[in-house]
Amino acid sequence: MVAASRVPTQGRDGYSARVHTEAIMPNTIDPTITQPVEPGRPIDHSQPLTLPHFLQIRSDGFFVLPDAVGSASDFRQAIDHLFSAGYYLYGLNYDLLCHYLYDFDPAHPAVTQPHYIAQCVLPFLAERQVLYRGLIRAEAGIEYLFEQLYLTQTVEVPVYGRDASGQAIVIGRREEIQTIVTQLEFDELVAFMWQQGVRFGLHQAVIKDILAQHKTGRYLIATARAPVPGVDAGVQEQTAEIHRDDHPRKLAGGRVDLTQFQNRYPQIKARAVLLMKTPCRPGRPGRTLSGGIIHVPEPFDFDLGTLAGSGTEVQIDKEGHELIVAICDGFLNIDSETNQISIVDKIIGREGVSVRTTGDLALQGDEYEEHGEVQERRIVTGKNLTMFNNVYGTVRSTGGRILLKQNLVGGAAHNDAGPISVEGLVSNAQVRAEQGEITIARAENAIVIGQRVNIVEAKSCTILADEVDIQQASGCAIAAKQVHIGKAGARADQETAICMLLPDLSGFGRRLEAIQQQEQEGLHKLETVKKALALLTQEDELKRYFGVVARVKKGELQLSPEQQASLKRKSEQLAPKIKQINQLNAGMRTMQDAQSFVRAQAEELAKAREAAAAGIQCKLEEITGETVVRALTLPSGAQALSTLTVEALRARLRTADSQTKLLFSDQNGCFIWQYSIRFTPL
Repeated sequence: MVAASRVPTQGRDGYSARVHTEAIMPNTIDPTITQPVEPGRPIDHSQPLTLPHFLQIRSDGFFVLPDAVGSASDFRQAIDHLFSAGYYLYGLNYDLLCHYLYDFDPAHPAVTQPHYIAQCVLPFLAERQVLYRGLIRAEAGIEYLFEQLYLTQTVEVPVYGRDASGQAIVIGRREEIQTIVTQLEFDELVAFMWQQGVRFGLHQAVIKDILAQHKTGRYLIATARAPVPGVDAGVQEQTAEIHRDDHPRKLAGGRVDLTQFQNRYPQIKARAVLLMKTPCRPGRPGRTLSGGIIHVPEPFDFDLGTLAGSGTEVQIDKEGHELIVAICDGFLNIDSETNQISIVDKIIGREGVSVRTTGDLALQGDEYEEHGEVQERRIVTGKNLTMFNNVYGTVRSTGGRILLKQNLVGGAAHNDAGPISVEGLVSNAQVRAEQGEITIARAENAIVIGQRVNIVEAKSCTILADEVDIQQASGCAIAAKQVHIGKAGARADQETAICMLLPDLSGFGRRLEAIQQQEQEGLHKLETVKKALALLTQEDELKRYFGVVARVKKGELQLSPEQQASLKRKSEQLAPKIKQINQLNAGMRTMQDAQSFVRAQAEELAKAREAAAAGIQCKLEEITGETVVRALTLPSGAQALSTLTVEALRARLRTADSQTKLLFSDQNGCFIWQYSIRFTPL
């Protein structure tokens, strides 16, 4: 026998809290103090709530026995049972609770002694449960509307009168309703969120700060944990350096390219280490708000032997690293067709890119750093490009990232599949990463086209992306599905024009009409077959024959040899009609399958239509000059904006015509808008 957990006698709202001190059985909770989880939903408390053996209610707290927990699933089931029964954990260690819910490994527990998880187990009182409301499911996670709360309670107060001598006496009692100010509690909120399906990701520090400071308003209080992708296997070059041959590069057919130099690699001695494989590293799975796992794909791995060409072999050193080692003297060779190459982990240039030093560069390595300037009209092509000086020419990445530590002036930066980051100024230049993210500190008179664009300050720029986030925009032309601007205004009498890119949903309507027509035609054919089948099966002779056959199959009727012969003759006589019935049945099943396929097409069309219209929104926090926001709907099949010329793109984003609709136009204030449309059920 143990004593139940105790709570302070003075409640948080000024009223006396109930103290349960009776002796109870271990791991049981007195059902007489249990309240329903949801107001109005009764719970059977005729039997005590029994907890599993790995949970202990003691006088000094609520403990878990790590070496007795079979699995995290068992622990989750026990906690779910406790919360569902109308209890909550007072003085909860939320981080430790989440550990045992999702990250606990019973095979290797961090501790073996009883682990303190909460001060005590208390009933979630009905009058407290009704205080919890305002749960909002948002795109970023779970938001909660915190507001001033009041608690109503009924108390008995004495009624006074006077006796025969005129002395005041109590002549009765009456009930009086009192309303007091109250607030939410984090421990109760955990239990409430659990019942709402939010079982992971609560921002404990944020919530407790809000409650401590009595804040009101809508706050983000829970988010899912994003998965961390793994690192793919790669290679690292072990050679010292690369020398350049300043002769023009030779092309097929005996021609030469005067804009590029013929690269020459140093002679390698036998037993020199050329490449080392960098192993893949697994990622970390994420977790949803409901506690489910968000899996991450396995990192890419490869056989280093596929890169080992002639004159080399794969060896393993003392630390277990896989190496490509030269087995004879020779020159570093690159075979672009077979990828059997000796490449450096990082090519470093210090003289800059110009006609005099390097000419145009077409790099085969995985990473390139340039510490000198990239001059006008020079082109650098490679992967994972880092430029430490100003760029006046063109840099292009075929994969990986582009990082410009200084300025991009009058040139261009293109990334076929990856992000671009410019830490300096982009002026009179183009930045394109249609499949990646672009981050720029400052941009002026620039063309920026990417999947997602982040700019601190943009002036007179033309920007096209799916998502745009700018702290300050002046005189820009912007087109995107999602736009967030901290401060928007004009520059030199040039307004900031924003086009919200809307999908053309007309194609869905045409496809819907075609599906509906197909469905009606199928129903008409099916009805025709059903009528034909009904007429045929209603013939008396067929009905009698099928009735006899059915009774024979069930064993209800035994036929003599003469009757069997007669039934066989009747079967042969009715064979054409029976065959016709079978054909009609088969055709009807085929038509029914076709109808199911048509309905599935309609459902897929509805999902695609909803996806096309989702997530389109605009938020302008502060408007300090002329700003126009239009909705732009391009017809299906129209030329993509990213393929327009620079002049045509600028004109398109500032033109108001039949394809645009004005959403906002003003010189001050703010603007928040989200695209929504009512769909007709398919």
